Amino acid sequence: EVHDIASQLHPIDYLDAVGESINDVCGTCADLFESMVLILSTSAIIGAKGTAVPHFNSALPFWIVASGMVGCSLVAYYSHVHERFSSQRIRWNLRANLLIVMVFVQLVQMQVSFQEYLAGTMSFQRCWHFTVISIMGQIAPELCVFFGEVFTSVHYAPVRSLALNSDLGVAQVVLQGFAQGFFSTGPTALTMIVVVVITWQLEAHYGLALLSASSVSGTGFQGGIASYGAIATNAHKIVHLTTYHMMTRHRSNICVSLGNSTMHAGNTVSAVNAFSAVFNITLMLLAQTYTKQNVSYLNVTGEILSNYSQAGLLMGVVMTFLFSANTMLSCLEASQAFMKICKENKRVARIDKLPFPQSHLKPLKILTAYGNVISMRMVINPMINTLVCPVIGGMFLGIRGLLFLISGSNVIVLCFSIFLINSGQAWSQARKVVLFGLLKNADGETVGPDSWHYQNLGVGESIGGPFQGTTGPALNNFIKFVAVFAWVTGGPGDMYSETPENTWYWGFLCVIGSLIMILSSRVGLTLALKAISSALKRRARERALEEGESLPGDSDDEEDQDDFA
Repeated sequence: EVHDIASQLHPIDYLDAVGESINDVCGTCADLFESMVLILSTSAIIGAKGTAVPHFNSALPFWIVASGMVGCSLVAYYSHVHERFSSQRIRWNLRANLLIVMVFVQLVQMQVSFQEYLAGTMSFQRCWHFTVISIMGQIAPELCVFFGEVFTSVHYAPVRSLALNSDLGVAQVVLQGFAQGFFSTGPTALTMIVVVVITWQLEAHYGLALLSASSVSGTGFQGGIASYGAIATNAHKIVHLTTYHMMTRHRSNICVSLGNSTMHAGNTVSAVNAFSAVFNITLMLLAQTYTKQNVSYLNVTGEILSNYSQAGLLMGVVMTFLFSANTMLSCLEASQAFMKICKENKRVARIDKLPFPQSHLKPLKILTAYGNVISMRMVINPMINTLVCPVIGGMFLGIRGLLFLISGSNVIVLCFSIFLINSGQAWSQARKVVLFGLLKNADGETVGPDSWHYQNLGVGESIGGPFQGTTGPALNNFIKFVAVFAWVTGGPGDMYSETPENTWYWGFLCVIGSLIMILSSRVGLTLALKAISSALKRRARERALEEGESLPGDSDDEEDQDDFA
């Protein structure tokens, strides 16, 4: 019976296994890695440029991150797990592994700092300042993860409340999910405010660089457990499609619950690390700009930064929401394209004459190739949005406005990304509360998947999918790309002036150029792909005619359709 269910599913129902690997493994790990690279490089530059002991301050971030990577590799060999453990207990055991990494990093950091103190190149006060800052940098990301889990895990009240109230209707599900997502940004934002303020009071600019370097010391471990989320999700689906064995299903439920938490942890840490990386890049742009004018960037305060601040902050918020809209619309267009090809093209349906799973292999290959092309096309509009954001800001507002554009975008991206990730995760986990039989009604009876609770939460999960899987993580890459492109064009590129009197008219050309590129990507690229596809098909027909073979499209098994246009 289970085999029949699995074989009757449409091939696209198995395509999410590919998507899980791309999103949670490749996407999240690449995001964590690039944040680590940006933070390391910028911390080294800031340590060499703005401190009295450049050889040590530029090397200390490498000591911290390198020891963190070594520690992550060591603790990956063992995690204490027993089959009686719940997913929550296993998650806390994973945190114990991370605690070992933190202790190891601190031992290395304190040793090298104390040696520098003994050498007489730094005071004991700075020595313990570095220790406090590095400890806060290590704890802050995991603290943000914990606050996120409180609002998104099946073990805590907010998700159970969302599941319990879901029988009141779709509006209740959507609005409560939004409310919990908004509320969940508060603890994360407050955590970052506290650590940034304390760090600034202790060591100012270099303290912030050291804080960000410490926050990525556990990147290897966070990337590993985030990847486990994709493995657990795919394994959970395989189990529920292939067996009714209760113990096997119970274990898979525990694994997928743990995997959802670790996957969410990877996304949250990515958002925090992106915030830290962009902070460092903004500081580098500030230093580059005013060093050229023989002004110490350490003394840049007050009037010199206030002229275009409001315009820059507003533009940063507007461009962030514009990117979010572009990403969501692109995600919807990709979904519509998949729906269209599944309805109109017989080649992507299962092959009835072949046994399972061979009946699904060729359709899955076609769907994967089609999804690759569609995704590449849909990413063009958000990419154009990302490219023109710093250029327009620099041309219209100058360096002063650009600095605040990046700063404003950085703050709104952190909060908005956490909101999107937590809202989507809350809907998904609330539905699993019902699916796993963890929800009881007023009479003490179990509420199952055949209830209104489960159906209404399905609407929330459909909304939350693009939130937590696309737009939320994509915002991290958006703000990092904006900051790096602003640094390249405004720093070494020297494209912007301090004030926009001599560059504002170029901003209009950038706006016109971006609109032309968007129009070309939406219309011109489609026409070009159709022309190429038509030429290839015409050539195939000519070759078949010359060789006396049957023409493509003459048989019932093949469709004369423009799959990729």
